[in-house]
Amino acid sequence: MHRLDKETSGLLVFALTPVAERVLGKQFRAHAVTRSYLALVRGQTGDKRIESDLVRDRGDGRRGSGPAGEGQHAVTHVRALEQIGDFTLVECRLETGRTHQVRIHLGEQGIPLCGERIYDRPLRGKPSADDSGAKRPMLHAASLAIVHPASGRPMEWESPAPDDMYQLLRKLRKAVAKRLEPWRVDQ
Repeated sequence: MHRLDKETSGLLVFALTPVAERVLGKQFRAHAVTRSYLALVRGQTGDKRIESDLVRDRGDGRRGSGPAGEGQHAVTHVRALEQIGDFTLVECRLETGRTHQVRIHLGEQGIPLCGERIYDRPLRGKPSADDSGAKRPMLHAASLAIVHPASGRPMEWESPAPDDMYQLLRKLRKAVAKRLEPWRVDQ
């Protein structure tokens, strides 16, 4: 019913019948599906609402925000969960669901995903430095809520962060602790 970027981990919804596909499709088009992502970003940030109109080519061959009224309207709600030195673990709740929406919105705010290689630069600019060591964009579809197409019951799922994201968070936390109190961290 929707897709995740190639290297994004997490939850997906599949329809098993044509009727389920129609009902779920209406929920997605009406933005009635609740989705949130965990993202590890470069830089420090607080809570924010990001709103723009996404176009296929922002002028450099990449998707991105275009002039108001052009493209598809997109809204992402960002909530800072944890500051980890020069990085922040955030939750992104989608009000809309556009292709690469989270990646674009975070990158354009100057806080690209750790491991991001496409939406990590301003228009015609150079890529942002990434000292995280991430091997892929650190984006995980962590929760999903729909209304069941047959029963009409609300349903919700959660998925814990995958091992590579957990290990990177652990490594970054340890590096921060070592800088702050080097005598207390095991070598």
